[in-house]
Amino acid sequence: MRKEIISTGAVVLALLFASSSASAIQTPVQQKPAPAVQDEKNKPASEKQGSPKSGEALKKYLEGQRLEQTGNYSGAVAAFKEAIALDPSSADLRTALGSLYLKNRNIIDAESQAREAVKLAPESLDVRKLITRIYLAQVFTGTTLDKEKARAAIKELEEIVRLDQGAKLDVNGQEQPALTLIGSLYLTLEEEDKAIDALKRVSEANASSDEAHFQLASIYYQKNKLREAAAAARKAYDINQSQPRYAGLLAQSLLRLGRTQEAIDIYKKAIGLKDPAGKDLESGKETLIQSPLLFDYAEALVFSGRYDEATNLLDPIIKNIRKDTPLYLNAVRITTDAFRRAGKREEAVRVLEDALKGQDVSESLAILYSLAETYEEMQKFDKAVETYEEALTAVVNPDGTVNKREQDKRSAGIILQRIGYAYRTAGKRDKAMETFERMKKVLGADDPRSDQLVIDTLLNEGKYKEALDVATEAAKRFPDERAFNLARAQAAGRLGDMTTAEATLRTLLKNEPADADIYLFLSSVQLEANQLKQAEESARKAIALEPNDVRHLITLSSVQDRQKKYKESEATLKKALEIDPDNATVLNNLGYFLTERGERLPEAESLIKRAVNIEPTNGSFLDSLGWLIFKQGKVAEAQKYLEQAIIYSPRSPTIHDHLGDIYKKQGQADKAKAQWEEALRLATEPDELKSIREKLGKK
Repeated sequence: MRKEIISTGAVVLALLFASSSASAIQTPVQQKPAPAVQDEKNKPASEKQGSPKSGEALKKYLEGQRLEQTGNYSGAVAAFKEAIALDPSSADLRTALGSLYLKNRNIIDAESQAREAVKLAPESLDVRKLITRIYLAQVFTGTTLDKEKARAAIKELEEIVRLDQGAKLDVNGQEQPALTLIGSLYLTLEEEDKAIDALKRVSEANASSDEAHFQLASIYYQKNKLREAAAAARKAYDINQSQPRYAGLLAQSLLRLGRTQEAIDIYKKAIGLKDPAGKDLESGKETLIQSPLLFDYAEALVFSGRYDEATNLLDPIIKNIRKDTPLYLNAVRITTDAFRRAGKREEAVRVLEDALKGQDVSESLAILYSLAETYEEMQKFDKAVETYEEALTAVVNPDGTVNKREQDKRSAGIILQRIGYAYRTAGKRDKAMETFERMKKVLGADDPRSDQLVIDTLLNEGKYKEALDVATEAAKRFPDERAFNLARAQAAGRLGDMTTAEATLRTLLKNEPADADIYLFLSSVQLEANQLKQAEESARKAIALEPNDVRHLITLSSVQDRQKKYKESEATLKKALEIDPDNATVLNNLGYFLTERGERLPEAESLIKRAVNIEPTNGSFLDSLGWLIFKQGKVAEAQKYLEQAIIYSPRSPTIHDHLGDIYKKQGQADKAKAQWEEALRLATEPDELKSIREKLGKK
């Protein structure tokens, strides 16, 4: 499913950019102050700390306010300056002038006045709020983040919280708790733990802060902590059910937790949709425009396997909305995704081809990608390549090069990679290698992706000596690209040269926590080489450096399973679930290991289905579910899942092997042999290779 609707980055950007706009700068709203500040507020205006102390200064101040309200900026500035000259010890006067400067984007003078005001009244909330808004206005210049200003804003916000735990600032016409802004800034700085801490402080101090609950839920969701995300999103939603973002995030969290009907009901309520067939939309486009969650609801239906409901819901939109609108293209994308998952690929092609008629290629790249991918799924590789080439024309120059714009380079790289993969899957190896070579001209010789894809192809073909040579040479040309040394180690390991593999990886160690990734990769190489004791030692070194990283525990459990230490493997995965209860890979692996051993199959089915709920297009997870169903004797149903799995993971030897077993069970010997041959070509594990050879009658 898409994540845009819960993007914390978008929330932060909206808040921070809004704070720098003229319309967002308003006279601070009176807040309930801390006790010491309350005493100050209760004093007469003439006795307040920092207030104008002379009648003449006060008159000039009021004149400045009047001129400001009439839009006479220069007159207001002059009046405030005169007031300050009459009473230079007044923080209020400097705050007023600083606010006026900020309102008119004169950041330098605004900051100068604010700093003077802080010296005069360091305990004043209004002064602290002003300097905070000044820093917020400078956090982003265009799309460039000024980390120093962000940290300065955090420091001032912490001062505000010290003065008043519940203090708020006006941002984009809405009052935001200072702690919420602290959380947003930490999130912008990619310091998630500090962001969570700040947002928790808001939710604990102010249970009615829906935005804080929402942002906290967003972080949890992105960290895949789905239960925490659902709980926080529920609080935001219960406070304000009219906010589509809250409903959408809550529904997505519940959906991925497997609580499908709850999620569907929340979407329907938020949209105001009563008829699941979508007839509510036939009255006109107004319903659509007023329902920002409609497409998310449709994707939720697809996610949960209710394909017909999704296509019926979107059909009136496709028929009634103009083709050149994002709404139409979005409806097409989701509809064809539903058709593809349901196995109705001819219908998907029909909808996509119709959508592309009369469209500008550059405006419909997503549709072209979907069409090409559908052709690949149908084994129509020539048509797929032709479609990808059409998409490529939208981002490259007539001479075959690409502009320096990073987005164009990224798009061209993705398209060429897909073309190469399509050729490779079709068995046209030379064409694939030609495509990867072509990438050097399109992307430039300084781009490493061509070499990476060539090495990947050689590794998949079992040409490990060639892969080692190419990786070694590429590592010299791209010394900062760690991927080439990793590939070099992998190729050496598969050649049986573990001395070179280990020496290559050890050169990457820097005696820091990040070494955990190197030990993890080394463990995988050792596992492939069947050096199980060494693989376990490397995995444990990774765990020692990063004990709460579930990836290391997943690798250790795989090593333990290969060692036939089944109880230890299961215990390791359960420890990983304690750290991350909704990690799809952990859920899948535990369910698959139980399935392979024929133990506790109902529990295994529950675990695997949860994994599929979280990642419904993951080929490995679909394979696990299909294999479990096969073990239950439901061969036809298992075939459906395995054939879907092979679409998403065409290079998995395990899936090809399982599909071969299913075809053999159905008496389709030729199809079974073809799958086993492909599995043998892709497999690397000794036990797997031995099993497949036996099925093929090979030694």
